[in-house]
Amino acid sequence: MTEPVRLVIWDLDETFWRGTLTEGGIREYVAEHHELVVELARRGIISSICSKNDEATVLGILEERGIRDYFVFPSISWEPKGMRIAAMIEAIGLRPATVLFVDDNPNNLAEAQACVPGLQVADERFIAAMPDDPRFRGKSDPDLTRLQQYRLLEQKRRDERQAGSDNSAFLRSCDVQVYIEFAVEEHIDRAVELINRTNQLNFTKRRLPEDPQAAREALLAEINSFRNQAGLVRVRDRYGDYGFVGFYCVTNRSKRTKRRGLVHFCFSCRTLGMLVELWVYRWLGSPEIEVSGEVLTDLRSEREVDWIRLVSSLDDAGPPVPPVAPLVRVNGGCEANAVGHYLSMHAPQIELFGNFAAGGLFVRQNSAPLLIAMADARPEVIEAEMGALGVPPDRMASRYFDPAPPGTLFVFSGGFDAMQGRRYRHREHGLELRVEIESSILVNMAAPTRMDMRKLEDLKISPVARRQVDAALAHMQKHYVSVRPDTPEAFAPAMTALFARIPVGSRLILVLDDDRLRSRDGVLKTLPEITAYRAWVECIAADLPWVGLVRFTDVIHSEDEIQIGIAHYDRMVYCRLADAIVAVARDLPAKAGALPPRDRLLNRWRTRWRAHFGRRDPDPITSEVASASTVC
Repeated sequence: MTEPVRLVIWDLDETFWRGTLTEGGIREYVAEHHELVVELARRGIISSICSKNDEATVLGILEERGIRDYFVFPSISWEPKGMRIAAMIEAIGLRPATVLFVDDNPNNLAEAQACVPGLQVADERFIAAMPDDPRFRGKSDPDLTRLQQYRLLEQKRRDERQAGSDNSAFLRSCDVQVYIEFAVEEHIDRAVELINRTNQLNFTKRRLPEDPQAAREALLAEINSFRNQAGLVRVRDRYGDYGFVGFYCVTNRSKRTKRRGLVHFCFSCRTLGMLVELWVYRWLGSPEIEVSGEVLTDLRSEREVDWIRLVSSLDDAGPPVPPVAPLVRVNGGCEANAVGHYLSMHAPQIELFGNFAAGGLFVRQNSAPLLIAMADARPEVIEAEMGALGVPPDRMASRYFDPAPPGTLFVFSGGFDAMQGRRYRHREHGLELRVEIESSILVNMAAPTRMDMRKLEDLKISPVARRQVDAALAHMQKHYVSVRPDTPEAFAPAMTALFARIPVGSRLILVLDDDRLRSRDGVLKTLPEITAYRAWVECIAADLPWVGLVRFTDVIHSEDEIQIGIAHYDRMVYCRLADAIVAVARDLPAKAGALPPRDRLLNRWRTRWRAHFGRRDPDPITSEVASASTVC
């Protein structure tokens, strides 16, 4: 099937106009062809020229007729046309299948097709039918935005040639800026267009339905899942603004490996050669990607891309906003990946430590006791225990408190502590863990009951995952005991240790979950465990000026944004939370010194709690988490 045309390359003599310029001159300047070039531009279809003529003479005629600026990358010389057309298409960055060459000479058409396989060609008799041909439907562009962008590219290519062979030096002189627009919904049609129309820099080629409304609905369903984050990539440099040239959708857990991976990753050829796609891929942390078909950029390339800078705003008024911190370390549930993604707009380096899947198991780390236990454990102990469970030791949060540069921002979200969930403590060396069966089956791994064993018998997982789960169960039963706190106050020692380990000169943000849970049947209910935990943490943080609180409740705009499970929201909730973290962090002073003695702190916090709640101690929580999938 012939593809829609994005570029028309015009011959001039006996094609665009009637007559031969060097043999008697122009007999008729065809007004209909002039108007057609203008109309094509209004449809977002660009025109160029490949003519055997004197360049200065031709350009002078086009200037006089007021049509010169509608042609980009014109090639006017006495050289053969085939190679010139090939070079033109490469410079513009289009696929030959989206280009039509119109010429009255069949030899020129044959030569062009031989040099440029896939190129569409037609003689001058086709011009009259062009406006009604489905290939030239285009997309309404009354402001001629696409034409302007290609004129910018033309000027840039001209300067690049003059700069010589050192492409990197030229690109550094361009001041290339990348802005990520997270509010994809406001530009959903552009995102759909990038997914469905790009090819040469569409790395996954996962298309959406052709029907526009169906495509919008399908993409919105994808990007609004709590597991997925998305953004449109906008680029500008000293030549001008190229608009939204890229789109990505990254998932926290890919289907194949359960690791972070790209669902969509596609770019327009407007910025071809700038390696924006390689820079964005690295900025995303080089997530897993299954490249489909041929693409023009190798994402495994080791080439340094040092000519692109990330900007948090395209507003030229005023100096750039400084980063919130030289490093941000985030520990939490699955929201850690989401919030960390959006925080990356505000800091040059993000380190994430969160819950993750590992084969048939799911490991939780959004807990102060678990975090402290992992930080205290000897490396050889972590290596041995993770090896026994089949869990990658490098994904554990043992490095959360490693030395950090002054001004580092620590972010901690203790959602698992809020639910007072069961932990497992090693009988010999005291290491505490929380591992679960990855398929959301909640069992006591250290002492499974008869009912637990029946659940495991019915578990449908791969043979490899089954062997891992069986080995982990045997190891846990032999070496671990179950530990379960009964009040929010039980976490106070671990929270005190967490505060003590935050380096002097750093700041800490505590993230508090919303206390509403949407169950699998869609009903919202309030969880008293989270309500009590939030109140306790608020009492604790009130004493420490370098500790800030950010609440999910404050950034949820409607109940419709609450998805099934704890801390599972529409992705824009995480974006707003990241903005709230930045706003609070900018006003926090750095930690100035050591904490007061632990007992004094605990007594002060307990007194504040009792004063706030009428001298009432925290109520014990006795109900176990109903389903592993409700906590993340």
